[in-house]
Amino acid sequence: MTIKGLSAKLIAKNGKRAEIEIEGQKILIPEEFIPASLKIGENLKLFLLDSESGIIQEKKLAKMILEEILNGK
Repeated sequence: MTIKGLSAKLIAKNGKRAEIEIEGQKILIPEEFIPASLKIGENLKLFLLDSESGIIQEKKLAKMILEEILNGK
């Protein structure tokens, strides 16, 4: 399976909102969803999941983090 995401670009940060551009369309989203290290003009990827897939991915990530903590990797 190939993980596909939408390419986007951070256009501006306006208070608690961030403006991103996806395929020529600009949208506003809460800034909390933008990585803090991302600078204006840089690219990012957006991934869309249904609720069930999102829960599965969160559990996998939690398991990986726990294993790393326990195994000291």
